[in-house]
Amino acid sequence: MSRLGIDRQNGLIYEGRGDPSYPVWPTPVFSQVTLIETPIDFQKIPHDFEREPFTWVFREDFFDPVSRIRRGRLFQKFGNQGHEYTNVEVHPALRSDIQSLQPNGKVQKSLSIFIECTELLNKPNKGEGLKLAIGVVGAFSMWRIVQTERTIGLDILVTLRAESAFGILPELDVNKIQPESLASITSAIARVLDAAYKELPTSVVDQCRNAATVLISRWMQYEMEIEKPTEKDLGALIKEVNKQFCEKPKVALCSALEIINRLHPRGKDNEAARMELRTVSESDAELAVHALGFVIRDIGWAKA
Repeated sequence: MSRLGIDRQNGLIYEGRGDPSYPVWPTPVFSQVTLIETPIDFQKIPHDFEREPFTWVFREDFFDPVSRIRRGRLFQKFGNQGHEYTNVEVHPALRSDIQSLQPNGKVQKSLSIFIECTELLNKPNKGEGLKLAIGVVGAFSMWRIVQTERTIGLDILVTLRAESAFGILPELDVNKIQPESLASITSAIARVLDAAYKELPTSVVDQCRNAATVLISRWMQYEMEIEKPTEKDLGALIKEVNKQFCEKPKVALCSALEIINRLHPRGKDNEAARMELRTVSESDAELAVHALGFVIRDIGWAKA
């Protein structure tokens, strides 16, 4: 059994098989994590480690910001005590440990103790495909478990992929958007970012469709040089774009809009049953977000 201890006083890390008695130096990156299986699980994200020590923790071993991949070990809380006294070896970063040596040559520390996260192995597919919120309330990021392994040392090693919509949707170039349209556009985009990877797939698709409708109506207003945006649903706006640009068809743009529009009925039970459509999946929601990003870039409103 692999055990890990976090010093209550200074956050230094200890590890070991029977007891977490060996100091880890340099101190690795550790974060509290929450397994997200349903939207209500976001309410379980901790505020801080001192008040909520009975969470999972993630020990980061590798991070690639380009591929947005993290790799590390998951631990779950051991026992029902927030902290307990443990005899550990002298830590190389603490000269004061020498003065606190016991007759057995060790130092007593108050540690929060964790063991390898076997709870994850009990989930379907060893948790692969589920999401982790890494961090605390107000400062967390979303990651999907793409691979779960168990090491010789019995640690639970996971490979994670970033689930942030900010890496998909381009930043808007506000200088290219009419001032009177900016508020409605940014609000619609903000709702997509808030829903993406935090709500059910149907909600993500709904917000993408709403944002696409707002974007295209305001873009058409600019292109057609009319006073007010055309207040139509997305299907009618797609026809309007085809009509307006019949000489130089916007095939790719309309295709991206059509994808978002076609995904929308799948989230409506009656429509899905009537048309014999499968339900919206996580992958469908991701496709809708990617398609919205393409729309922003194709109409020229993405910041270079």
